[in-house]
Amino acid sequence: MRPTYLALGLALATAPLAQTALACGGCFSPPAPTIDQTVVQNAERVLFYRDATTKKSTVWVEVRYSGLAQDFGWVLPVPKVPKVGVGSTVVFDALDQKLRARYNIEYGQPENCRDAWQGCNEEQYYPSAGGGDFGGADTTTAGDSSASDAGGPGAPKVEVLAQGTTGPYDYQVVASNDANMLYTWLNTRGYAIPEKSKPIIDSHIKKGDKFVAVKLSNGQGIKAIRPITLEMDDSEACVPLRLTSIAAAEDMQVVVTVAGPNRAIVKNYMDVEPNPLRLNLLSGGTQVPCAEPYSGYCTVPNNFDQVASAAIDEAAGRAFVTEAVVSGGGMGQLSPLQSLKASQFTYATNLLDLGQVLAGLTGVLPIDDDTAAVMAPHLPLDKVMPGVNPTQALANLRACANFWQMGQNQPCQLPGYTVLQASTLLAATFDPQPLADDVTTNLVGPIDDAAKKIAGNAWVSRLSLRISPDEMDRDPVFAYNSALPAKAQERKVKANVVCLDGWNNGPQGFRLTLDGLGSWVLGQDALNTKDPRFAQAPYALTVQLQDETGPAMTIAPEQVDLVDGVIKGALPGQPSLPNDMVLKTPVPWAPPASDVLVTKVGAWHKPGSWCEPKAGWSDGKMAPAGDVPQSDAGSTSGPVPGVDAVSGWTDAVSPQATVSKASGASEGSGCTAGTHSNSAWGLLMLAGLGLLVRRRPSQAR
Repeated sequence: MRPTYLALGLALATAPLAQTALACGGCFSPPAPTIDQTVVQNAERVLFYRDATTKKSTVWVEVRYSGLAQDFGWVLPVPKVPKVGVGSTVVFDALDQKLRARYNIEYGQPENCRDAWQGCNEEQYYPSAGGGDFGGADTTTAGDSSASDAGGPGAPKVEVLAQGTTGPYDYQVVASNDANMLYTWLNTRGYAIPEKSKPIIDSHIKKGDKFVAVKLSNGQGIKAIRPITLEMDDSEACVPLRLTSIAAAEDMQVVVTVAGPNRAIVKNYMDVEPNPLRLNLLSGGTQVPCAEPYSGYCTVPNNFDQVASAAIDEAAGRAFVTEAVVSGGGMGQLSPLQSLKASQFTYATNLLDLGQVLAGLTGVLPIDDDTAAVMAPHLPLDKVMPGVNPTQALANLRACANFWQMGQNQPCQLPGYTVLQASTLLAATFDPQPLADDVTTNLVGPIDDAAKKIAGNAWVSRLSLRISPDEMDRDPVFAYNSALPAKAQERKVKANVVCLDGWNNGPQGFRLTLDGLGSWVLGQDALNTKDPRFAQAPYALTVQLQDETGPAMTIAPEQVDLVDGVIKGALPGQPSLPNDMVLKTPVPWAPPASDVLVTKVGAWHKPGSWCEPKAGWSDGKMAPAGDVPQSDAGSTSGPVPGVDAVSGWTDAVSPQATVSKASGASEGSGCTAGTHSNSAWGLLMLAGLGLLVRRRPSQAR
């Protein structure tokens, strides 16, 4: 099967000044004698899935562009003539929410912590609830086959194979047998392609690729831009990056989601696992819901992308991070938007009613540019909010509806000094049926269809890459391996407070435990990235090569460049490495020795001015011999919890596996807490960390 190009494309601009874009390929503007006119691409998100019934493959590509609407242009090479459609960014956002790598912090009971209140007279002893100071709680048409400057057989020509309009776009699917002619054909139609792209275009022509050229339809603004979908006969996945290199940003992020029969692998790239000891695991990050079977929230460390980039650099700059491999069956409900019904809009005949509908759909229907592009053409928004962009106007309707639902009768004051009267919105009428139909067809339909098609595949893999232009010397080619295991989104981390002097009202640190790696006591800021013991740790915990059969092959650092050169031309159905190539057995990286359990008990300090010390107890002095309470953490000897376990960092448990959780906090006063995954105590600890830690930009390198 020919590869399907998931993410190439040329996002082309003719704007006179540099713009920014998020699209699948290079972004260009006309050349100028004195300034660099390149429109730089800094990231892309793509989705590939296959319909087992129809044998059709579909690619979703996210397109973002900043500039003038008349300057927008985009060209994508594809192996076959596709059906061109539009999708929704909601799909990509939902995939991020479900599949992005995250860390499940399991908070254990405090270590070496004694309740300082036990040194007070009993009648003055007022421990806080839960223990001491810790608390408790397509319109495709047949194309004009006439060619520009077409001659006889074999003569240079450009042939239009299909053309049409879909969503906000006009498009043409073209084929050519000559790169110079295609280059001229595109440039005369407003696609500002630089001269240096010709060799790459020629390589696609020689492979028989077609090209999809996309422009915004007349009257459509930049806010109307939505993801493009390409459906074609059964094809394999490929992400062409060579043409992207012409106008890509340094360290550009590429995120690919592949739904298929088995775990997706990249034939001509390596695979890395970021070293968790390089991540800010306990000191800040983005909170995201944990995936089933977990509950609560997990953390995406705030320096994950930087560490992933540094890990990829240790693999010659050409490696993906496999963030998750999960069962496709659980992907049928990607977004609450799938539950929206057309009938929810049909009774709204004016903007006041519509605001109430939008308020009732909070958490279901996002107010974003995709939503506005679909809804705004049916609404008299500009009559009541002139000059306000459609996305903000819809957000204003929702906000005012919430304001009036709270019993407010006065005008609704909005940012930018916009004032809305209920009577004005009531008089702004429209026909709700076309609106309801368009929302169903162009918002709900695409994500519901994508979710069902994704769920029809056995496995869904999320792979991410950070790569710079000088490293884009090959197009990543994807295949599948049935022998490789699933990989859960969550990586488990254990943490607990450590009372450094034995008392819960004294100086504290935090123990970080990573199964299979070790357990270490960190300072009060909980920043393992500042700990000098980890300063020489590799950013890549492992560098591996994954092929279509057998287990992953771990690569020794001294062979990384050799393997990178050998696999450059790897293709599906062929071994990535020659049979006579021998890989060295790498010496595993040895993490720093684990810290033993803390047992020091220092001087006792009164926990509050209202504490009356018991006999023999004195502020700032050692507690009387034989009268020191036991640590609520239990035993102060023996192996450090979790160190002897097997980690599974590179390939975690099956998504169907469950995690054992402790029953809860134990009886008694003081620093008592059971082992909880995102328990109330754990969240309280996080809140404490938020107060203790000064947030600063993290640097992976």
